[in-house]
Amino acid sequence: MDPLPSVSIVIPAYNEELVLPDHIDNLAEIYPKDKLEIIISNDGSTDNTEKVSLEALQKNSINGKVITNPRSGANKAINRGIEEASTDIIVITGADGRFDKDTIPDLVSVLLSDDKIGAVCGDIVPLSKGDTLFSKSESAYRSIYGKIGVWESNVHSTYCLNGAVVAFKRDASPSLHARKGADDASRALSIIRNGYKCKYVPSAKFYEYVPFEFSEQKKQKIRRATRLMEATFMNLDLMSPKYGKFGMIIFPLRFLMFFIAPAAFFLSIILWTVYLSSINFLYGLGLLGLIAVAVLAGNFKSNMLSSFIIYQWYLFRGLLNMRKDVHIWEPNKRENS
Repeated sequence: MDPLPSVSIVIPAYNEELVLPDHIDNLAEIYPKDKLEIIISNDGSTDNTEKVSLEALQKNSINGKVITNPRSGANKAINRGIEEASTDIIVITGADGRFDKDTIPDLVSVLLSDDKIGAVCGDIVPLSKGDTLFSKSESAYRSIYGKIGVWESNVHSTYCLNGAVVAFKRDASPSLHARKGADDASRALSIIRNGYKCKYVPSAKFYEYVPFEFSEQKKQKIRRATRLMEATFMNLDLMSPKYGKFGMIIFPLRFLMFFIAPAAFFLSIILWTVYLSSINFLYGLGLLGLIAVAVLAGNFKSNMLSSFIIYQWYLFRGLLNMRKDVHIWEPNKRENS
């Protein structure tokens, strides 16, 4: 687009002093400063998030502000940031990661190309500071996730916007529920409910550091799975002919993916293990051994089978976790870039 439109970048943050200055520097490099507004929604940080953010905004001569409120969770922090935004185009991003020089221009170009498009998201490129089974599983997962998002966009709308880089029209989306539902899925579903479409833009790259330690990935993925399932369950009425191909094709497939597949997968493992063990104990043990080998193979080379089993486990744990209140998030371990 020429000229590029003015945009408001909203960044929810909690204890992000190590990464926010670099993130703001990156934004200053890739989008015209006179068209850029950055709002840091500081969710009760106990470190120097507010101070370093203000210094980075001032250093880069960027119009922006830091709003600090008591700890209340990502959704409310995002809502507060949007309330302070002065433009009609909002970009939501996390506190960590890097934008490609064409990320935001590509997003807003697609967003404004059609009045029916209410939101767009970019493609996540995972980066890791450690080469482990769990960082490799993320690479395999992302390799298929983007293809699903593009396919869904071609049919109607992508189901779940990539929360690390989302752009939307202010008028297309209401406020998020403060305590329930993942912010990216909840926003996509509310926008579709309002009669708009959500598109996946594969050319809009966002480079995001992902956990490479099991404890960190487990914490992040189970929480995300729980929030995603909350958003799905709260919007079951969208599974209807009223919402066209999204309601009749995409939503049912996602429900199958999030709820039915992980439960059926682990139930089948249990039943096959019991059945084979009833014939010969070693047969049941052998099945479990094969599954373990399939998972551990991802430690040597990223592959879909290993990633599939790991992520089915995270979804299953998310399903069991749905009764818990998980709206307060904790950032992953941060290191200076």
